[in-house]
This record gives sequence, C-alpha cells and structure tokens, in this order.
Amino acid sequence: MKARTRPLIAVAVLSVLTAATTLAQPLVVNRLITLFGSGHLAGWVALLIALLLLGSILAALQKYLLTRTAEQTVLDLRKRIVRRMIRLPLRVYDTSHSGDLTTRLSADTSMVRAVFTGGAVDAVGSVFLFVGAIIAMATIDPPMLVVVLAVAGTGVAVVILASRRIRSSTVAAQDAVGRLAASMERALFAIRTVKATRAESQLEKGIVADAEEAYDRGLRIARTEALLSPVSGVVVQAALLIVIGIGGMRVASGALSLADLVTFVLFLFMLINPLGRVFTSLVTIRGAQGAMERINRLMGIPIEGEGERPSGGAVEADGADTRTPHLSVQHVTFSYDDGAPVLDDVSFRLEEGATTAIVGPSGSGKSTLLSLIERFYEPDFGRIELGGEDISTVDRDHLRGRIAYVEQNPVVLSGTVRENLQLGFPTVTEEACQEVLDMVNLRERFERDDGLDTVLGERGVNLSGGEKQRLSLARALLSPAQLLLDEPTSAMDSGNEEAIQIALKQLGGTRTMIVVAHRLATVQQADQIIVLDEGSVAAVGDHQELLRTSSLYQGLARNQFVRDR
Repeated sequence: MKARTRPLIAVAVLSVLTAATTLAQPLVVNRLITLFGSGHLAGWVALLIALLLLGSILAALQKYLLTRTAEQTVLDLRKRIVRRMIRLPLRVYDTSHSGDLTTRLSADTSMVRAVFTGGAVDAVGSVFLFVGAIIAMATIDPPMLVVVLAVAGTGVAVVILASRRIRSSTVAAQDAVGRLAASMERALFAIRTVKATRAESQLEKGIVADAEEAYDRGLRIARTEALLSPVSGVVVQAALLIVIGIGGMRVASGALSLADLVTFVLFLFMLINPLGRVFTSLVTIRGAQGAMERINRLMGIPIEGEGERPSGGAVEADGADTRTPHLSVQHVTFSYDDGAPVLDDVSFRLEEGATTAIVGPSGSGKSTLLSLIERFYEPDFGRIELGGEDISTVDRDHLRGRIAYVEQNPVVLSGTVRENLQLGFPTVTEEACQEVLDMVNLRERFERDDGLDTVLGERGVNLSGGEKQRLSLARALLSPAQLLLDEPTSAMDSGNEEAIQIALKQLGGTRTMIVVAHRLATVQQADQIIVLDEGSVAAVGDHQELLRTSSLYQGLARNQFVRDR
C-alpha cells in the first residue's frame, strides 16, 4: 500500500480541485440570475462553461488515476496471496478446499477493488465539497441549513447502523461461494469417473445445494442493501421539499431573493451528492471488510519455515546439490491431526549410493515416510538425518534441492512437455531433456507430435497414466540428487516397466534411491528392503533374506507372483 501513496495523494488533490470547480458553479449561476437583463452576461457565461469543462477534465483524470491505482493495489494483493498460498504447509491443503482458497484470489480481491472505484478513496474531495456547500448555504440561509442537516443526519445514522450487518453477511456469502467453487472443482477433476458411474445427477444435487446456499447468503446482503437504497432517495426528496417549501415562503415574504434560493438549491444538491457517496461507500466498505477478513485469515497462516532459524544448509538452493549422502531415520513417530500414529518408532539407515525399497500393505505408512523426508510434515517424535545433519535444521529449499521426488499420483501441469520437464530446472538444456525422455521411453512418443513443445492439456489429459508416471520420473532424473520414488511404475505395462528398471539400475551407485512399491519386480533388485506394517518396521534385509525370514514379506511376494502370472 505504501507504493500507492503518491497516486492516492494525486487523486485527493484532483478531487479537491474538482470539488472547487463544482462549488464555484452555483456562485456564477447566482450572478447570472442577478445580472439577467443587464447585458453583461457574456463573461459570466464563458466562466460557467470553463468551470464545467475544467471540472469534467479533472473528474476524468481522477477517475482514470483512481481506477489504475485500484488495479495496481489488487495486483499487489493478489501477488501476496499467490506468494502465501504456494508456500503454505501441506496440512493446510489437507484440511481446506482448493476452490475456496482460490476465491480469495478472485472474488474477494475484486470486492477490495470496489472500495477504490466505489467512491470511498476520493473522500477528500467529497469532504471538501460537503464542507464548502455547508459554508455557502450557511451564508445564504442558516435556518434552512439546520433543517437540511437534521434530515441528512438521520439518514446517515440509519445507514451506519444497518451497514454493520453487511460485513458479517459478506464473510458468510464469500465462504459459501468458496464451497461452491470447491464442489465444482471436485466434480470437474473426476468428470470421467462421474460420467462412467452415471453420477451426474447425484453430484449436481450437491453442487446445486451449495449454489442455493450462496444464493441465500447473497440474498441476505441484498435485503440489507435494499433497505439502505431508499434512504438516500428519501433524504434527497425530504430535503428538497423542505427547502422549496420554506424557501418559497421566505422568497414570498422578501426575506430571501430568488437568486439566493436557486443558489441554495444548487448547493443542496452538492451537499446530497457526497452524502449519497457516503451511503454507497459504507455498504462497499463493509463488504470489503468482510472480504479482507477472509484474506487476512489466509495471510495469517504461517508459511513453511516461517520463524525458523536453520542452523545448517547454508548453501544457496539455486539448483540441486549433487551430493547423495547417507540418510538415517531415528525413532520417528508421526500422526495426522493428532490422530492414531501412522508411523510408530520407525528407525533405519540408508547408505550412500544404495537403493532401498520400502514395501508393506496399503496404509502402512510408506508414502508418509517419504513426505517426512521431504519435510512436507514434521515428525511428532524422533529425527531424520541426511549426511549426519538433522533435516529439521536445514533450509527446506536447500533440502529439496538435494532430493528429487516422484509422488504416488503423477503430476502433469497444463502446458508443454518442455515446461513440465523444466519445473524446478528452468535452465535445463534441450539435450538433457531428450536424454531423460530416452531413459523413460518417451522420446519417440512426443516426436510424433511437436517434440518438447507438445501440448499436454489440462493435468496431462492427453497422456495415459503410465505416460504421466514416466514424464514425472523423467523430470526427477534431470536432478543429480537422491531419488524418492513413490510407486513409480504402478500404472506402466511390463515393457515400459522393464525399461524403467534398466534405467534405474544404470543409476545404481551414483544415486541414493528410495523406492516405494507394491510390485515385486520394482524392488527385488534393491540393496536393502524395509518392510513396514501398521506404521512400524517389521523386517529389514535383501530379497532373498526376507523370503527366508519374514512371513509378511513372503505373503507380499506370493501375492505379487500370483498377480504377475
């Protein structure tokens, strides 16, 4: 907001100048009426025209500058929101709807913009016009001014009292709109499943219910605004009728001239104009306060690493760290939202350059363990060390620059193949991109289209599940850091899985790799296999050793053999 100080001062100056030209107009009209018939009107007519033109030019400049300032302010606010949202801890996204969060960026900021364009910011000129009109009216007829101010004051009091409801109503309405956006986003994300299961009507009911709630909330605001809208009209009409009535009698009695009455009425309209802006601005400001309350709730959430003072990881995270040191997990316990532990006293060590596979039944904590290594979450107890250094003391960007992560559900962003590969590696060369595409058996697939410039569609809609996995893996292979692979081949056919196994085997000894998988072929060549069961380490060893010593691993292997046949 500090950067907007100068433009706002300019708006204030322009609004004062505009008000000054407006206040001068009734005085010129008074002289024209007084001198009517004297033959000395040309100069006054020219002056009136000049004032009208000057006022119009100043008002246009003020409007442009104010609108530009509003857009710049909203842009700055949206930048702050974006900067905050993409750095929030994952726990926030676990408990929030993405559609609701994005409405803070769109609908809520638009309501803040309305404060500028709705007349609240150019209040300096309105105050100047208001005070100037009162002074001028006081010099013409003080008794009539007292009556006018009494009527106007009553209207302002009513608006102030009634507008208090708008702030809380706006918060509720915007929350409802956020839930509606979240519901629609969920439906569109799963649209193929929705159509395949003929669930259109079922989801429609839920989305329509959210839309009706948003409608009801909006209607409550509309009722309040509907009660406030007539107040301005009633004030204008009452004040005008009183002035015409009392003024007419005073003109008839000779206590007031016709020219003064006309001038008083003109000043009355100038007095009413700022009052009308006050009525409108109060409603707008209350709504914007509600929107800012939602935005401030978001901005008040600490981002990742906020308030931390890392004692390690002083290296700048401009790119990935090429070191792949050993990793040690020591007595780690973790639960989501204070629930039952997902990991319970887990300990193991990964040697530098070795490949470690993590297996276990669904829900045993395999993916959660990788999330802790990435510091998406922090352990409740215990510690994780990388190269002998507690990762909780390492800057997150530096840590993640030393780890390449492929998540369980492959992520493909809207855009081209090149843009997806360059995610986190904006300066990577075309040759490096082609090399990793070769490694994951995707180069020929994209060369049939536009190569690295092939457009993938929203969330990679033009790719199969296996192709998404291979593209995500290719992006990770661009990093020389250690690899965390969560079910990297679960959606691949046997031919592509074999190609990936060969590529990963070629990396053996050069990268520290952790591979989570259900498919035996992915993990049986690992240097070490860790078996998790209900959040605890059930067994550790290589494939042959575990076949002899672990009944749980024997069962997993037997079931995998059955599926592979």
